[in-house]
Order: sequence, then C-alpha cells, then structure tokens
Amino acid sequence: MQKRRLIKANILLFVWVIIAGCHQGNNREKYTPPAPASKEDLKEALIHQNRQLIREEMEHINAYEERHGLAMDTTSTGLHYLITVKTMGRKAGLMKDVTISYKAGLLDGSVCYSSDSAGLLTFTLGQSNQPSGLQEGLLLMREGEKAMMIVPSYLAYGVTGDGVCVPGSSSVIFHVKLEKVTE
Repeated sequence: MQKRRLIKANILLFVWVIIAGCHQGNNREKYTPPAPASKEDLKEALIHQNRQLIREEMEHINAYEERHGLAMDTTSTGLHYLITVKTMGRKAGLMKDVTISYKAGLLDGSVCYSSDSAGLLTFTLGQSNQPSGLQEGLLLMREGEKAMMIVPSYLAYGVTGDGVCVPGSSSVIFHVKLEKVTE
C-alpha cells in the first residue's frame, strides 16, 4: 500500500513538472536544464529509498507477528524465526544435504508451495538456489525440528518475485520441518 502511494506521488510530481515546464515555455525564456545529478547523489538516493522500503517491510512483518501473537527471534540479516519443536537431532550445517517438508506462503495467508503437493525437498545448504533466508533458518535447526520463518523479500525472491507465485518485494512465510541432515 505504501509502495503504491509512493508510485502515485512520483507520477503526480512528474506530471506537475511537465505542466510547470509548459507554462514556462509561454514566457519565451530560454530553458536551462537542471545539472545532472552526480553518481554519488543517485547512489545515495537509491540507498535511502531501499532503506525506506526495508523499514516498511519490517513494519508489515512486525504487524503480522503482533496480530498472530508470535514472539519470534530475528537474526542480524532480518530473518524472523521461531523453532516450534526442538530436538537433539543432528545439526544442519553448510555443505550438508538437508531434506525438508514445508509450506511456503505470503503474509496475506495465501499458500504458494507445499511439500504436500510437490513432495519433500532435498538440497545442499550453501550450494542451492533456494532462498538465502530459508537456508539461513535451516542452519539454526536440528534434524526433526519444526520452525516458522518469515523471510523478508531481500532474503527470499527479491524485487522480481519468483515469476510463478511469489510477487516481487514479498515477504515469504515458511513452515518447515527438517526431516533429515546428511553429511
């Protein structure tokens, strides 16, 4: 919702600039274009905009947790997780193969993917194209444990989404059971 408002505001600003430029043309004054922004200015503007989008996404994630009464931990990267079933099983680790059962969906409750329909998923931690946030969360788990993870878009499928079910810039909720860890 905030993104749409930001886009609408930018469009309105652009239209206003065009209209204002047309009115200046009636004065028959010579138009002097503004000096191009430096690369550093553009870089700073993009960094500022990205930080704002991340803040807004974190606000949505925190609101979701609050609405559902969740007390989740957060990693330094921004992954939110809650281990719901703990075990003393083998610990997941980089370069180890893991097999998981899972359900992946969006904050609005829609389910995108599930091992119920697609089967268990096996991959090597640190050498997979699975979302980095999911892999990070699995590194916190042991064989047999269950967890809920809210993966921000920048740790999931980014600004483009996955092209199938997850829209761009969407947080993804994973409900995961770490079925097996193999050396």
